[in-house]
Amino acid sequence: MKKSKLLILVFSFVLILSMLASCSPNKMGNEESKDNENSSKKETKVDGDKKSSSEESKKNGVTITLYGNASDAAKPYMKKIFQLYEEESGNKIDIQGLDSNNFESVCLTKFRTGDIPDVLMHFGGYGLEAYNPSENFVDFTDADWVSDIADTSVGQTMIKGRVYGLPFWESSVSGCFYNKKIFEEQNLEIPTNQKEFDDVCQKLLDAGIQPIYMPAGDTWPLLPQFGMDPIFLKGDNLTKLNANEIKFSDIPEMKSMLEWYKSAAQKGYFGKNFATDTWDYNSEVIGTGEAAMIFCWDTWFGTDYDNDSYKYKRDDFGLFPMFMGTIDEGTYEGGNNSLLLVNKNSENVDVAVDFINFCSKPENYNKAFEGIPTTPTFKGMTTNILSSQYKGAEESINKVGNPSTANNKIIGYSGEYSKHIQELLLGQIDVDECLNLMDETRIKIAKSQNVEGF
Repeated sequence: MKKSKLLILVFSFVLILSMLASCSPNKMGNEESKDNENSSKKETKVDGDKKSSSEESKKNGVTITLYGNASDAAKPYMKKIFQLYEEESGNKIDIQGLDSNNFESVCLTKFRTGDIPDVLMHFGGYGLEAYNPSENFVDFTDADWVSDIADTSVGQTMIKGRVYGLPFWESSVSGCFYNKKIFEEQNLEIPTNQKEFDDVCQKLLDAGIQPIYMPAGDTWPLLPQFGMDPIFLKGDNLTKLNANEIKFSDIPEMKSMLEWYKSAAQKGYFGKNFATDTWDYNSEVIGTGEAAMIFCWDTWFGTDYDNDSYKYKRDDFGLFPMFMGTIDEGTYEGGNNSLLLVNKNSENVDVAVDFINFCSKPENYNKAFEGIPTTPTFKGMTTNILSSQYKGAEESINKVGNPSTANNKIIGYSGEYSKHIQELLLGQIDVDECLNLMDETRIKIAKSQNVEGF
């Protein structure tokens, strides 16, 4: 009897061990499968139809934050794409527009304190290096939409060969816009070199008309990069500057450009109140004919110019090269593209990437850019138009136009340069001191980014 009970106990024990053994592998397998599933969820996919993500977010309504220059985020095509995405996805975009004059310093401070948005609007080029792209932004190099970016724009999306942002922006042409009717009334010819341009300015001034609206009160509209592009496009100035082998102060054309700014201000070419004039009054000043010329870009006349409120309409303005003391035949600047970048460490990274992919689709960007005067940013862009100014100056643009170079390719390029030039125009510093301050700013930025040779 005892023996039978013992056998029963042994059999029961073996049966329990067998059951445990058969259960354990399945349990381990389920945990491993679950871990793999969680791991795959952490990967950020830059492509795919995102149907499940879109459907889920539309059901729940996710809010993503976007930082951008306040005026940039308010462009009509940006407002349109925000609206289209919110309607399609059910998500919301919390647009936090930062002041134009302090955008860079405020934005960098936010990043350094960990206040990083889901999406950032920022122009391409070396200025992005300060944001540590490889650590902070999603790498879109392998996204399908990269092949759709126009050849004139793709270079501005890259840092060290990697694509970090979608160039959802106008591809405008910058130059000197002039009032054709005033020129005709004053019997003025289109200038073809620096001397002829200076003569036109003087004749306008003698006639009681402000030659150029230069709103230096905002500093950034001084736009020195326009004059700097041809200095650094050809030759070895750019290579040597970025290797810290030369400085701005070693380049004669840089000094010549600052001397032009100083001379033009002293002669009255910028008007009496240039030091306090602001960009917001562009439409009024040129629309009423108070000033005859402005350094600007053609898309502005389609997206920002108040065409209905003033005497002169957008088609009353023509376009010729800017003459800024650096190159005798003048220069135009090709488009600069603002990028949409995604915070790779965000909790909402998948939704933010979904927004970028939405913007990259031809059916969506063509709705946003319909009727906008710009050359195409994407190969599939068909609803844009060419401005009358561009059409009228196309031959000249092809002859002396330059791609955006200074702003995108100079290591340490900064909006602070304009503040130094403002100090020059106000008589607080001289030309040599201005050059030295620009160099100090450039080198300080390069060192902060640990650029080799600085």
